[in-house]
Parts: sequence; C-alpha cells; structure tokens
Amino acid sequence: MQGIDAIAHEAFLLFGESRMPISRAALDERITVCTSDPSWPDWFQQETARLRTALSGDLVPDIQHIGSTAVPGLDAKPIVDLMVGIGESGRIADVVARLEGLGYESLGEAGVSGRWALRKRGTAQPGNIAIVAHEGEWWKLNLTVRDYLRKNADAAQNYASAKWHALNNGADRLLAYSDAKRAIIETIVAKARTD
Repeated sequence: MQGIDAIAHEAFLLFGESRMPISRAALDERITVCTSDPSWPDWFQQETARLRTALSGDLVPDIQHIGSTAVPGLDAKPIVDLMVGIGESGRIADVVARLEGLGYESLGEAGVSGRWALRKRGTAQPGNIAIVAHEGEWWKLNLTVRDYLRKNADAAQNYASAKWHALNNGADRLLAYSDAKRAIIETIVAKARTD
C-alpha cells in the first residue's frame, strides 16, 4: 500500500486507537444470499441522499454503489454496499461520527488496511459502508471490479454460483463465507485489472 491509501491507513490506525476494537465474534454475523433484487440501486440512491444530508462534498467528494448489489442480476447478500470516498483522511473522526449519527455501527479497518468499515442492521434496508481514500487504489479497484462484473455476465454467473456453493456447504457466517469465496474473488480481481 502506498500513496493516499497508506496515508488513509495511518489516519485510520490513529483514529482507531481512541475506539474500542470490535471482536472477530461481533464481526462474524450470520449471512444469507438471495436472488438479485432490482430495487437495490434505488435503495442505494435513497441512502446516498440520506448520507449527503450529513456529509458535505468537501468532506466526502463521492459515494459509489459497489459490491454484488451494484451488479444487475447478480445474487447477493441483501445488504447494499456503499463506498464513501473521503477527501482528507485526517477527517475520519468527523465522517465516522456523522455516519454513526445516522445509525451505522463502526467496525474499524476490520482486517482491510486503508478501509474503515461501518454497518447498519435491524432495518428494512441494511447497508455496509467502506470509507476509503477518494481516488486511491481501493477506490479504483472497487470500481474496476464492479464495472468488470457489470460487463461480463459469465464472470458474474460464476461468482453467483460460488456464493451459493459456499452457503450450501455451511459457510453461513461472514468470515467463513468470505474465506470460501476468496479464490474466485482473487480471480475476478486479476481479470478485472487486465480487462
């Protein structure tokens, strides 16, 4: 990690020192997968409008829909993923406080250096937020993978099959599910980078 992602990681580590760390057990929630829901993009738009009431453009230059719910027709966990691009990583405390005020639970970097994670559960429309350096490598990679899956139906279908296979083989908790999908995600990332 280098450049603005490394700067974000350092800022997130420093901010994280003042917060109670989340345990792996608390992070490891039960998951489900469902068929693609055409309302996910609408929910993303509604949630983005809600976030914009608390996050000005100078603080957060952009918010993007990422993850499987951002790919039409792709089966996914029924949790919309939002990527929040922070303009100045040193302002992470301000961004997190505002998101917590909107009902999100802060998870810290949660095993991914340079990405601050939050989640909202217990509502009709649960969501995850990844705060990353705007225009950094995490930002670009998430968009590259999303766009690759949007353009490659076969890759998206293979990914959906891997999700169902993981779930049907007992990976119904977040960490096991993530581990079970690791190989296909690495393949998708590699192909997206060269596409």
